[in-house]
Amino acid sequence: MGETAPGYHAGGQIKKIEIMTKRNRKGIFYVIAALALGTAGLSGCAKTGSSFTTSKLTYLSVLHMAPYAPATDIYLNGALSTSTGGIAPNSGSNQYSHLQPQNYDVQFKKTGSDSLMAEIPSSPYDTLNFYTLILYNSTPGGGAVKAVKINDDFSSISAVNANYRFFNMSPDAPSVDFYLNGALAQTSRTPADNVYVTAYNTFQPVAGGPSSSLMIKAAGTDSVLATLNNVDIEPGSVYTFFLSGTRNSSGNNMKILTLTAAY
Repeated sequence: MGETAPGYHAGGQIKKIEIMTKRNRKGIFYVIAALALGTAGLSGCAKTGSSFTTSKLTYLSVLHMAPYAPATDIYLNGALSTSTGGIAPNSGSNQYSHLQPQNYDVQFKKTGSDSLMAEIPSSPYDTLNFYTLILYNSTPGGGAVKAVKINDDFSSISAVNANYRFFNMSPDAPSVDFYLNGALAQTSRTPADNVYVTAYNTFQPVAGGPSSSLMIKAAGTDSVLATLNNVDIEPGSVYTFFLSGTRNSSGNNMKILTLTAAY
């Protein structure tokens, strides 16, 4: 397998959900399909206006992709929801955690302090929906720390092919090309462009394979910024690939992270 974004131990309102093993995971596609079908005959599932059911779950993943920021604690509606030590830069959830569906105001604070780095204003986290929260820097050398909430849509993923999306989360990589198994897959991806071009958050089908390779080059050149080999890309599974880290006077510290959708 490729290098994965480390998980975090969630406390408070976020509850960890057992991660599916490689042997029994057939891709999140099948689980979501079963959940969706299962709601048809259940009472208490619908919501009216701003009233959300608490008998079901919503799913949340958190990624700290701001390399110039310190470790972060997460507060949900003012309650600390991460364990001691917080979430370090270039790391985050390795699976979706679950929450009671409702509105949440999300604050990212410097670990162990009341220093607010970024905030996602109160918004709904609804039943059987999946969300990814990303903390990021968008300018070289750091700049402001920002946060975004992404709706993860698994409704049209392929059960035959693997499914992937790619995020450039390195503020020091102004424009990059993404290669999968030697083939140019995406071009001219800029830092955190998925925040503004929401189509980049959509999962794309890909053949993949048990020993796939990923490569990032400076856009339009042969200058390699990061590589990752022997990545297990399975049919029916869902992946997010990230370029993370920095490239400055101290050298190139960029790397590719992979996150498999699981909960």
